[in-house]
Amino acid sequence: MLYIDMDYFFAACEEVRHQELKGKPLVVGSSPESEKLKGVVQTCNYEARAFGVHSAMRTSEAYKLNPNMAYVQADWNYYEEISKRIMTLLSGYKARMEADSIDEAVLEFEVGSYEEALAIGKEIKGIVRDKTGLPCTIGISSGKIFAKMVCDSAKPDGLKAVGQDGIKEFLKDRSVGKIPGVGRKTEEKLAAIGIKTIGDLSQADPMVLIDLLGSFGKELFILANGTDTSSIVDNANVVSIGRERTLDSNAHSMREVESLIKMLTKEVIGEVRRNNFVFKSIGVKARYSDFTDRLKSRSLNNYSDSEELVLKTATSLLSDLVKEKPVRKIGVRVSSLASRGGQKSLF
Repeated sequence: MLYIDMDYFFAACEEVRHQELKGKPLVVGSSPESEKLKGVVQTCNYEARAFGVHSAMRTSEAYKLNPNMAYVQADWNYYEEISKRIMTLLSGYKARMEADSIDEAVLEFEVGSYEEALAIGKEIKGIVRDKTGLPCTIGISSGKIFAKMVCDSAKPDGLKAVGQDGIKEFLKDRSVGKIPGVGRKTEEKLAAIGIKTIGDLSQADPMVLIDLLGSFGKELFILANGTDTSSIVDNANVVSIGRERTLDSNAHSMREVESLIKMLTKEVIGEVRRNNFVFKSIGVKARYSDFTDRLKSRSLNNYSDSEELVLKTATSLLSDLVKEKPVRKIGVRVSSLASRGGQKSLF
């Protein structure tokens, strides 16, 4: 599989239309320039990251790290349009494809060798840069999770493949936190029993992992031992569309998560519209600092593709969950999907 990740996407998009910002520390934030210190960082370029700036950080904290950074308010319509162009380019390949977020996608090719896959990856990188001016990183491996991890290791603007015969060597010295889906809480639980690297995880007693983490412990053990069974979800088989994000620190109020809800809603609606869907149910997820999850959903009277409706509903549902205890991760999801043409999909 080929995992494509657009490098520092929002900031890179801004650098394309504001060439004077290229090479300078740049923050893309949630608030207008006049109120930037009240907002949060949506993303930033690598020059800003060198100062310790990261997404979901309050911009007031970011400017303490570097008061001279350039600032641009996020322009969702612009990013969505660029994303559509990229996904259209990728969908032109004869491959199964899943858009994993507004700036990430997975392609599954039937190829004879990793050399052939690398050649395709090089071609994709060139086409994306030629057509959009944007860099991307591509990771290639035997499953979606491994391909994403390889992609993460190749940033920025990289291309890397790790075959099945080299995956355990690639994994062994990496921290367990590098596995997608493993948050700080899980990392702490594993560290408490002496497991810090994926190599440690591969040698653990699977029953101990199951006792500690439930079925997720079994999944982690299998991954650590070099087997990735994750697969692409074809658009034709989609039962719901959702996005989740882990916060950098536990959120104690709705104000701390509101901009993240807006970002997740934008991504969900973008995916809905790219696939010509409408939905009849809106749901949210909150993962607390004690690693427990709460889900809430609301059914609609009619099918919709309204971004405003998702934002309003998700904010309302999550406001109740945030009140209960500190939140570590949130998610927004739509389901009960149908094609926009009026024929209901049977899922």
